[in-house]
Amino acid sequence: MSESLDKYWDYGKKLEQYLRPATFPIAIKLIKNENDIPPNSRKPQKDLKIQNFICQNFSIVRRYGWTVAITEEDCVCRLARVLYGWDLISEEMTEWGHQFNIGLYAKNLETSKKLQKHLYTFNNEYIGLVISPLTRTKVVPDVVQIYCMPAQAMRLTQAYLYMEGGMLEFTDAGRMGSCHIGVIKTFQTNKPQLVILGNGDRVWGGAEDHEVMYSIPRSKLDIIIEGLEATHSAGLRYPIPKYMNYKPGFQDAFRKRAKKRAGGTLIKE
Repeated sequence: MSESLDKYWDYGKKLEQYLRPATFPIAIKLIKNENDIPPNSRKPQKDLKIQNFICQNFSIVRRYGWTVAITEEDCVCRLARVLYGWDLISEEMTEWGHQFNIGLYAKNLETSKKLQKHLYTFNNEYIGLVISPLTRTKVVPDVVQIYCMPAQAMRLTQAYLYMEGGMLEFTDAGRMGSCHIGVIKTFQTNKPQLVILGNGDRVWGGAEDHEVMYSIPRSKLDIIIEGLEATHSAGLRYPIPKYMNYKPGFQDAFRKRAKKRAGGTLIKE
């Protein structure tokens, strides 16, 4: 296999070593033609006999360890199709979007329209995505996603800021998490993102209540790994070591209550 893939396999092993995530970190490659799809990749429509949502495929890869390729023909999520540029944003589509939002995610039309200026989109530059478990990825990723708990996400932020300094800023809409912020925004801003997974990720993508997701652009992977190693050596760990070097404070009170309950029948020391 190519040397470049060996490097990403090693990154995956180190992320698993330092974070202990419950599911595989995943590599995501944006593809411009069918030739970018590795042999033996599974495609939802061809191999699973279904069309589905992008977030479902993230879940399949991180839980099953498969490599999955998604193209326009596989995706039936109307929101994702617009964000990835596979459907034109027509007047009809915009009206449908507001109808979907109002009463569910927005109280009225004016509120619904405010979301538009915060969206990151592709203009059909990419025909799809290949998703592969990072420790044995078949593609050089553009983005890596790690589904994790908040304490594990904290370690990733600590690692990045150990190297870069300052503070990371994240955005959240309670929706369009993994496919929008976790891929498009991460790719276009070239910055790590903490993703609060929304209803789509939880209803169809199978994300658990306790899970968040952290996405990392390819150019920042080496920084994250170096920061994880350095902060781990300095004492910042996952699982978080709990402070145990103390004497519990309730013992004296417990002894007094026990004597009172015994009504003077205890043998004196």
